[in-house]
Amino acid sequence: MGIDLQHSGKVSEDIASLLTLVAGEIGDNSFAHNVGNWPDIGGVFYAYDLNKKIIVLADRGRGVKATLQHVRPDLENDRDALRVAFTEIVSGRSPEKRGNGLKVVRSVAEDTEIGLLFRSGTATVTIPSESGKKMRIKTSDRNIRGTYAVILF
Repeated sequence: MGIDLQHSGKVSEDIASLLTLVAGEIGDNSFAHNVGNWPDIGGVFYAYDLNKKIIVLADRGRGVKATLQHVRPDLENDRDALRVAFTEIVSGRSPEKRGNGLKVVRSVAEDTEIGLLFRSGTATVTIPSESGKKMRIKTSDRNIRGTYAVILF
């Protein structure tokens, strides 16, 4: 059962469509890059609260760095992997010609009031929920397996 953002009265039709795009892309990546490779728990955790204007997705998959090292073995750390994932057209599913999804997520978050916190390994991407704000990437002290995304609207 999905969220009916458009008819909930909580967000505009335009933002509802963009939230669907952002959550769908992040959730799809969890499956597309982990099928047959789940280290322990397969699948995606998905939760939302319309009153708090938050969507959370998480998986215990391989993570962004392990996924991209298939095509970019020179990636040294999670921070570099997130930078590549959110700024370069590259896919961990090579030779398929893909790799635009997280760039679109970044663009949507930077150009609207949608905010994003995205973690993988020891790195975090943040895009504040203020229009025109830019992506920041930092290293975290804590390592997480897979990915964790918080979408604010």
